[in-house]
Amino acid sequence: MAVKEELANGAAEDAPEGSGTPAEVLAAVSGCPGYVSITLPAGQVVTGPVAAQAAEEFGQLTETGAQPLLLDVTGVEAITRGARSVFASASSVSAVAVLGASQVDRVIANFLLGGELPQCPTRYFSSTSEALKWLESHAQ
Repeated sequence: MAVKEELANGAAEDAPEGSGTPAEVLAAVSGCPGYVSITLPAGQVVTGPVAAQAAEEFGQLTETGAQPLLLDVTGVEAITRGARSVFASASSVSAVAVLGASQVDRVIANFLLGGELPQCPTRYFSSTSEALKWLESHAQ
């Protein structure tokens, strides 16, 4: 499913109840030597629109082929089903290292990993250096 289509399908489910929608904090996406890093906003619920923004930026950075991904979920409050669906539709990922620091991060990562992630090696880490070492071993 295309990211825009998934965004449209998941937007209603991700919209907070009430009359107004607060401004969402976006994910930080950056190209690094040998991998792409996505840091999800700490203290926030990651929704379909936030995931779609990250996926779009990831796609722009990986136009030349699949890249390893360091996905930092440290401090994230929750990840919605809409966001999980967007992450599952990623097609240019060669490996995913999910990084977290607490037991709550591990639970969120397990929720994310329990979904339909791309068919590539995926693993949870609590150490950045270990995650990067693992990603390096999965670089194409």
